[in-house]
Amino acid sequence: MGERGGATVLMAGVLALAALCAVLVSGVGGAAAARARAQAAADASALAAAQELVRPSGASVEAVAADYAGRNGARLVWCRCDRPDEVVVRVEVEAAIGLGPSRAVAAEARAVVRSPPGGQGLQPAFAAALSCLFGRVPGLFIVSGFRTHQEQARLHASRPDLAAPPGRSKHEVGLAADLGFPSPGARARAHAEAPACGLAFPVAHEPWHIEPT
Repeated sequence: MGERGGATVLMAGVLALAALCAVLVSGVGGAAAARARAQAAADASALAAAQELVRPSGASVEAVAADYAGRNGARLVWCRCDRPDEVVVRVEVEAAIGLGPSRAVAAEARAVVRSPPGGQGLQPAFAAALSCLFGRVPGLFIVSGFRTHQEQARLHASRPDLAAPPGRSKHEVGLAADLGFPSPGARARAHAEAPACGLAFPVAHEPWHIEPT
């Protein structure tokens, strides 16, 4: 074989190696892109499901998680949606990586509904609803939330006109709170926004007392 023929064979080998490297690089890049897509879909799914916990629309939390996974090109594999303060999801996206067949790439995400300051001891769903209201009306704060039986008894003894007898207050089971308002306008707005968050101010002479509907 002459020098020209040898050079041709060598060039063909170089081109084949370059093509192989390009495929490998493409495969690595495709895998990274697929993982990023899957994670973005998982994050959106978990956040939307947590929002459903805070502001229920009437749909199931799992259905909302599946819907937002689908909107982002993924499929919901499972959802731990049974807790009132946390959602964990796993989703999959189909991705073609390199020259091989498409395969499923999975990702998980977790979203937590946190209680507002002073919300310790409140029922998680109630605390989540309060977080919803606090997000709509800036400046609100909890003056009195959960109370033990003893705390309720002491309060009733000192203010029987305002505090229910021990054993008859929803504060004792974490389903009532007394709010503070930075201004009369904020109080009016809180009363107007409460139904959208699943809350109500049921005691006419106590405009600060709030409970879940």
